[in-house]
Amino acid sequence: MEIKYRLYPYPVLSTYSDDYQSGKFNAVIEPRKEGYHLRVDFTAELTNDALKKLIRSGQAKYVYHMECAQTGFRKVFQTGEVIASELLSDKHLNGTLQICSFIVAVEDIQGYSSEDFHEDYRGISFDIEAGCIMASGKMVAVHISKDVDELEHMPSIFSIARNADDTCKHMMVDYSGRKIVIKLPMDDYYSYKQLSKTPQIQAVLNSLTIVPALIYVLGELKRVSVSEREENAENLWYRVLAKTLATKFDCDISSEEFEEQDVMRLAQSLINEPVSDAFKMLAGFSGGDDE
Repeated sequence: MEIKYRLYPYPVLSTYSDDYQSGKFNAVIEPRKEGYHLRVDFTAELTNDALKKLIRSGQAKYVYHMECAQTGFRKVFQTGEVIASELLSDKHLNGTLQICSFIVAVEDIQGYSSEDFHEDYRGISFDIEAGCIMASGKMVAVHISKDVDELEHMPSIFSIARNADDTCKHMMVDYSGRKIVIKLPMDDYYSYKQLSKTPQIQAVLNSLTIVPALIYVLGELKRVSVSEREENAENLWYRVLAKTLATKFDCDISSEEFEEQDVMRLAQSLINEPVSDAFKMLAGFSGGDDE
């Protein structure tokens, strides 16, 4: 979304107009990676008393319009706070994220005026309708660089296999080799193979298999000493896991601090929260049918 010059029937505080004599509005926008996601910190910079008063009274708010043309993602975030932040899912972002900052009336405002108006507007007051832009800042472009991480692709470090022991009726996890092997009972294994042909339900399958397997493996690593953990260093799954934890989550698997980690949260974060996507998919599939 490009901010372009346009005429308004009332004064708007912006860099492209002289409706105000000296007041300024802009926002410092600072993106930072948080796991696989992007957290955007906003700090509003406003030097106009009339607009500040409207925000304090709740009649206007700081509004940030975020748009990613490559993915079709759009979101409007509004707040009455000078400093705020918003977490954006990595799934919605790719290429360039454009962020535009505004001050917008959220209620009808009667008789708005400011001592900082240009002399052409001196002594004039305006009725502003809810939804109208009252100030506009500069557009900021955030370039999203996605690293293709091996862990995001299940076949890289996980393997789904049929348990050769037909008497075993529950899922087993073996991490003694190059990959983490998830062993399923025969009926479950063939059901998994059939269901895996439908990409739309991959989040459900990951929630049923990959997440609990990761919880188990992380829990086992957390339970043993650092030296025992590093005995797995030759295995692909351990190297990928250690690298992803370090680069994406600032977590050192070979440190004693790893023992303080919440493995339930970490397992879901490592593969981009499939549980949430699974619930959304199932809710959409049900379609609210009482049957």
